[in-house]
Amino acid sequence: MATPQPVATGVDSDAVIAEVNKLGITHVICIPDSFQRIVIAKWADMDSPKLVRACTEDEGVGINAGLYMGGMKPMMCIQNNGIFASINTLKAIALDAKVPTFMMVGQFQRDVNKVIEENKSRAVRMLEPTLEAWSIPYWRIEGPDDIGAIKLAYERAQQDLGPAVAIIGAPTT
Repeated sequence: MATPQPVATGVDSDAVIAEVNKLGITHVICIPDSFQRIVIAKWADMDSPKLVRACTEDEGVGINAGLYMGGMKPMMCIQNNGIFASINTLKAIALDAKVPTFMMVGQFQRDVNKVIEENKSRAVRMLEPTLEAWSIPYWRIEGPDDIGAIKLAYERAQQDLGPAVAIIGAPTT
């Protein structure tokens, strides 16, 4: 029996860091995410951008807003379940108060051998419909060729003064 070919492949964490550094990000607010575990571990060992660990996604959205108001250039690293957990805070702070909120969101529990719509996990399947329901723009990072989605999502968050998401479809390497 043939081994299924992955639909999504991991992006090199050094490439992610290089892309983020090009944007001048000053702070990465992180709630642990297994899909971004390697890139988060590397940020923890770096002086810049500064890694800020938060307990909840709600707290992370608030920290992001405070850093933005203080003239910094923050971003968030969370998992798909964190979007669901923080939708009220995203509505109030990112959407209603118009605070740029760039998020890299890992697809926790995704089977990378299946397209998103065929995944067993409801959190994987419902992430994009949830973002669409709230008119939050998003881009998929399904492999190394999609690394430019980081810049697109960050610039969109700045332009719209609101949230934008780069979805990490496979664990970083």
